[in-house]
Amino acid sequence: MKRTKILSTILVILLFAIVTYYIVVNYEEISTDIATIVKKFKTKTVVIPNYTKNHRYYVFKAVNETNNFKPQNKDDIKDIYYTVLNNGWDSFTFYCPPSYEKCIDDVKEIAQSDENSYITLINNYVSPFNIYKKYNTLIIDENEINLTVEKLYTDDEIKEINKIVDDYLEKNKISSKNVTVNTIKKIHDYLIKNITYDVNYKKDNKVTDSNKATGALFKGVALCSGYSDSFAIFLDKLNVPNFRVTTEEHEWNAIYFDNKWSHIDITWDDDEINKNNNRNFFMITTKDLLKKDKKEHNFNSDLFVELR
Repeated sequence: MKRTKILSTILVILLFAIVTYYIVVNYEEISTDIATIVKKFKTKTVVIPNYTKNHRYYVFKAVNETNNFKPQNKDDIKDIYYTVLNNGWDSFTFYCPPSYEKCIDDVKEIAQSDENSYITLINNYVSPFNIYKKYNTLIIDENEINLTVEKLYTDDEIKEINKIVDDYLEKNKISSKNVTVNTIKKIHDYLIKNITYDVNYKKDNKVTDSNKATGALFKGVALCSGYSDSFAIFLDKLNVPNFRVTTEEHEWNAIYFDNKWSHIDITWDDDEINKNNNRNFFMITTKDLLKKDKKEHNFNSDLFVELR
């Protein structure tokens, strides 16, 4: 019995020595594995920014805002991307849960930017002041997603644009309480009267004032995106739901008024472009829009679902 006890003790000591030796020799590898396991199951806290900038409260069909920042599928990730941009947050971090195995792959797919991508689409549905110039996605440790937004408009530009728009609305006694079709026509006509299409612009994919409301409202010269941004800013001031519609060739506005969506293309209504009638493209249906022009206005209805 005594001998058995001694052998058992020796075996325990040997086993302990072997385990200790293995740990010492493979310390770095074991430490990495333990850290990975701990990181996998450690609860990550999402910090929600305590500010919003130029937030839109409109309810759209193509995009959704969310307060769920623990994604379980691709649609949840899309909602996070839109929520960050719509709130005007400059940066945001969320985490892929272990149960969502395709999360990183889906993030990479959504983060890609081309004409028909979701990340490009959401630019059309947020305030012009929240439009991104660059929307950066950084993946850390295969589960942490850092989003940073470089906006198209600077704070100084926004301040100056707001002053011009607010002064016009105040001078003409226009507010969100008294919006009519004539109110919208008046703003439409004001922009046409005070903006000239930039016929000297050279297409080189560079952002200039002509691409923005700064060109339209500061200099009176703009491209279609300058017209549409300017109009969208006025409509936001009046709480009229709207978004910008884009194709490869063109950009214009869609607005929700009298319980229906319609198109307004101020660029094509501008008398420099359309000399015969400056309201050919004012609050018209998709059917009528495409009757008038199928080339530059042939938008993707799979993306802009409100206009089907």
